[in-house]
Amino acid sequence: MKQVLIWTVIFFSVLMPGATINAQQEKQARDKFTLLTMPYNQRPLTLYKGQFQANAAYRFGVRTKSYDEHGDKISLKEDGAASVVHTYLLEVKYGITDFIEIGADSYFLRNGIRSETSSTISGSGTITANTLNEYRGFGDISLGAALRVPIEYKSWDISLKGGIILPAAEHEPSQPTHIITDYKSPNNYTVNYQFNNNNGSGVSQYFFSGAAKISLSKISIEARGAYRFPSKEGESKRWGWTLYGSTFTYYSNPYSYLPDRLLTINGSIHYQAAGWFDIFITNYYYKTSSGWTEYYDNKYANPESTLFTIEPGFELQISPSITIYQYAGFQIAGTNADAPFYLLTTLSFNMFPFFK
Repeated sequence: MKQVLIWTVIFFSVLMPGATINAQQEKQARDKFTLLTMPYNQRPLTLYKGQFQANAAYRFGVRTKSYDEHGDKISLKEDGAASVVHTYLLEVKYGITDFIEIGADSYFLRNGIRSETSSTISGSGTITANTLNEYRGFGDISLGAALRVPIEYKSWDISLKGGIILPAAEHEPSQPTHIITDYKSPNNYTVNYQFNNNNGSGVSQYFFSGAAKISLSKISIEARGAYRFPSKEGESKRWGWTLYGSTFTYYSNPYSYLPDRLLTINGSIHYQAAGWFDIFITNYYYKTSSGWTEYYDNKYANPESTLFTIEPGFELQISPSITIYQYAGFQIAGTNADAPFYLLTTLSFNMFPFFK
């Protein structure tokens, strides 16, 4: 890993002097309007020097199916566990130079998963149980920097990115809020189990990625790959309870875990239908591995999961500063993974706050 970083620095150091001269000569003929209205097929992989970008997105997901360990589809509607996922994302980026970009992003996620109602005959009565697993809260904060090949973009581009995900969000589950309703006797009542989960990972994680882009007239092809891995093991807790009559008493037990490593690969084809309108289709693949979770002092490997997604979408520029992106995600195949259909809408705001 160190050798790769050293050779990367040497590579960019050798190319930087000549490329910087070309970039400076070109910038004399460019103005703010030209840069902000640059279509996708003419745009480099990173922002321009002095460009600020803020992306606010909303993803509406409908969780109606999943894939088991054999890749067979499971209908969550039939299991009574279908749900809706609301995700709000925010990303900010800034171009230090035409070849170096820094950024940060985070998200807020809300999802409630209800299981199918179950009933147990107890003595002369019936105990009915409903279970709700709620996920609500902010995610961790990701900080990164991207470096692209220091040449003027014409038909091809390459960039590298790396960074850290800081465990800023709460990761331990909050105390459950179970309640008893329709209590008639110790053997005849309804119990509503509610588990309150948070969205943090609990440990710092590192990531690095690469991207390449080729544009030929109105057609562009882009490929990206990323790898994320944890810095160490984490600590969390599980909640248990006892029930006396209709009153719950809670207690917690600590446990250790190691977050999964994550590999993502995606490729996309773009068609620049007009200077302000780009149509594309993306395929997205991810795989998790090498994580484990402790149960009763024993470590158990997390099941490896995979998911393959197709995302058609478009980019629409409605003003020099505002661009809208719209994606639709269709899950095609996978193993040990949920497969929600989703719509992702992103509003991108761009400006040059220090442009002279």
